[in-house]
Amino acid sequence: MPLNEPIKTDLLESPWLSQQAMAQLFRGELSRSDTWRTRLDTTTNWALTTTAAVISFGFATPASSHVTFLVGIWMVVSFLLVEARRYRYYDLWNRRVRLLEDGWWAPMLRREPVDPDALRELAVEMSRPQIQLSLLSAISTRINRTYGPILLVLLLTWFSKVYSYPQPPRDFSEFVDRAHVAWIPGGLVMTALCFITVAAAYLFISSFFIRAPLGELRTRPRGRRAALWESFYRPYAIHRRHRPTRRPPRSPDAASEH
Repeated sequence: MPLNEPIKTDLLESPWLSQQAMAQLFRGELSRSDTWRTRLDTTTNWALTTTAAVISFGFATPASSHVTFLVGIWMVVSFLLVEARRYRYYDLWNRRVRLLEDGWWAPMLRREPVDPDALRELAVEMSRPQIQLSLLSAISTRINRTYGPILLVLLLTWFSKVYSYPQPPRDFSEFVDRAHVAWIPGGLVMTALCFITVAAAYLFISSFFIRAPLGELRTRPRGRRAALWESFYRPYAIHRRHRPTRRPPRSPDAASEH
């Protein structure tokens, strides 16, 4: 073999992208996304079970301490932080699924060329996987979806327990004194609860105004503020897609008249 003859190799050639390969890739990424989604449901079940147990035990007898509800709030907040971390990993794999759907499958169904920008972004994420969703965005999304009502129920039950046992307080100072936990004064306990309430309310409200994660489904089109309440009483709150109507061809006689 002459030395000046170029060496022919297939290793430097770009592989052919087949539909079977894309189907296997989509199936694998969808399986990863579904696995992390199941882990999110597991953490939510823990929070719901803890809330039910705390409320049942706290109101079982009048002599039950209100500390039970504080422990329940602490456990639910811990579950929220754990689920927010899991949601960030879920968002990583779900972004890949959405990029495949938006860049490959949707153009294929429309009989259009694939989206090179979406596939290029998918290639970058596959070569250098990084968590892109921030922790505060994950917490606000999970509070919006699940943990907001759970924390609200625990706070209301704690308030009713402190207020009603053994009898309604005469003034606000007596209510603050009842909120003490061992050597921790009641004012400090109420300050901590007020901080948790304000932070959860801020994150809950901000989730309606910030841009949703890529795989998060919302009841209104992205970028619009209206049509939120319409989703409760209208069957289709989002604008319905209309099929293009074809006009019948005009006859030659009708065209000659004009």
